[in-house]
Amino acid sequence: MSPAISVVARDPATGERLASLIPSDAYTIARCNPENLPSELPNLFVVALPGIQTPEEAVIEQLRANEATANIPIVIVSALPMVELQSVPYASDWTIAIVEEPVNPQILGDTMQFLLNPPSE
Repeated sequence: MSPAISVVARDPATGERLASLIPSDAYTIARCNPENLPSELPNLFVVALPGIQTPEEAVIEQLRANEATANIPIVIVSALPMVELQSVPYASDWTIAIVEEPVNPQILGDTMQFLLNPPSE
């Protein structure tokens, strides 16, 4: 069974664009908005982050605060300056990666693959 990916975005066009960059033959993809996360937990979240102090950032904080979702990997997709993204408390979490806009599909795919299959120590 292919890994389940939830693409979280308030803007439907952004969610659709990001979902279209994820190979549907390798993953099961679901789109959702920050207020309506899936009832079945995915293997990985892709969160479109348009700004700090947004519903999308609140979702990331909620996912990390909840024991059931604290270790589910998250790919943050954002056009925000990297220095701003790296200053948020959750940025140092090993289960979170940042992919810059405009998204290179190869980088997104490699990042997802790395988070889903981290190298063993």
